[in-house]
Amino acid sequence: MVFISLNAEIKTPLFQQVFNQLKDKIDKQLLPPGYKLPSTRSLAQKLGVDRTTIYKAYQELWALGYIDSRSGSYSYVRQKRELCNTKQKIESSLIAWNTKVNDSAEKVYKMFGEINYPFSEKTVKFEGIDLGRLHPDTRLYPIEKFKSCLNKVLLESGHQVLDYGNTLGHLPLRDFIARRQQMHGINTKTEEVIITNGAQNAIDLLMKLFAKPGARVFVESPTYGMIIPTLHYYQCEIVSIPMREDGVDLKIIEQELKKGKPIFFYTMPNFHNPTGITTSQKHRENLLALFESYGVPIIEDAFEEEMKYFGKVPLPIKSMDNNRIVIYVGSFSKILFPGIRLGWITADNEIIKRLASIKRFSDLTSALPEQAALAEFCAQGYYELQIKKIHKIYRKRMAAAVNVLSQRIQNKNVTWNQPNGGFTIWITLDNCHKNYSEVNNILLDSNVRFALGKDFFPHNEKNIFLRLSIASLNEDEITEGINRFAKSLNRIYEK
Repeated sequence: MVFISLNAEIKTPLFQQVFNQLKDKIDKQLLPPGYKLPSTRSLAQKLGVDRTTIYKAYQELWALGYIDSRSGSYSYVRQKRELCNTKQKIESSLIAWNTKVNDSAEKVYKMFGEINYPFSEKTVKFEGIDLGRLHPDTRLYPIEKFKSCLNKVLLESGHQVLDYGNTLGHLPLRDFIARRQQMHGINTKTEEVIITNGAQNAIDLLMKLFAKPGARVFVESPTYGMIIPTLHYYQCEIVSIPMREDGVDLKIIEQELKKGKPIFFYTMPNFHNPTGITTSQKHRENLLALFESYGVPIIEDAFEEEMKYFGKVPLPIKSMDNNRIVIYVGSFSKILFPGIRLGWITADNEIIKRLASIKRFSDLTSALPEQAALAEFCAQGYYELQIKKIHKIYRKRMAAAVNVLSQRIQNKNVTWNQPNGGFTIWITLDNCHKNYSEVNNILLDSNVRFALGKDFFPHNEKNIFLRLSIASLNEDEITEGINRFAKSLNRIYEK
């Protein structure tokens, strides 16, 4: 006999009381597997409640696997499999997952375990001065202005912007990007722009479009650290083209082109990451002509295009792209905030149409509320105001970094470049007899952190390099960080 006590005076619904008490009895095995429960009609009559109350409680028990029923018959307690107990320590899975994932995924996983900050997936709390982060200074975020724009679009067109959007992206934002690029000499149309989830997603979409196992890809060496695991994942052959003081080595490019054409060349001509180099107009013209003669696409990563604050900077390679072989990648991450994950690709319309198809099955579309809010932000003129604001701030920060390096670094083995924009300074440690791990430990002992140069090279390099970033620090923090670096050089170079 099933004993159940109901209390109509409490807030708990009657069906829930029935459910709770039956569940408790089953858990305690007071009602063992195979036990025949009363019919919904008889139990309802006994408890003086509507039959639907009992039916609903039985349905909840069935949904959780406590009972089963036979058509036209009765419900009975079933032998239920135990739920996972979060308090119990699970030693290992039945499946050895490393044997199930594909080779490319496993290779990238191991690579991320080996590479250092800032690309490693490991997050280590650091209380010192971080000269490695290429993240914009959160203290400069125009949060209130963006918040007002987001509230406005949700209030005025919430039903539209909370729906699925166009795969190509929010039309007003694409219009703005097309117009904005004309200021950089890029003559493009709105239909030649697709919105992406940041520049990294743009690169991945282009890899899906072009990559083939074993295909050659030309990259600068050093290059953007995150493209290296991406190329490994797609099983491409990485051809490293050395960076010189004036840009990538065009003679080496020509030699490699004669050995075999790549599927594309990936380059950052403005404020190159990590070196900070900006190439000359002549270099860009020669580079473009070289790839035009072989019919090879160029992917121009312009993630810091707007960060021009010293002297004149040549127009993008895309501005000279009369033969439409340049694919231009941009991002809002460094000017505004990376959290909204919005970037774009500008390319020939035949490329854009194919990218849209790939994006549709990859993620349907980039988040529409953020796109709409950003379009409103730009329409209000806030984007232009933010650029002017950060130009003034980062101009001072970069000048401070260069001045302090010049004053404090007396070791002739330590050299660096002087960028005319962007966030990074590339430091070379010549004749250093310590390895990266030893150098890094000495820096951390001094409570200062850099991005280690080895993670920007597709292949091993003999010299020691460090990337200094001014992105997230103010002038005082930059000065103190470089002072700590200067003091650590004695230990780095001691024999």
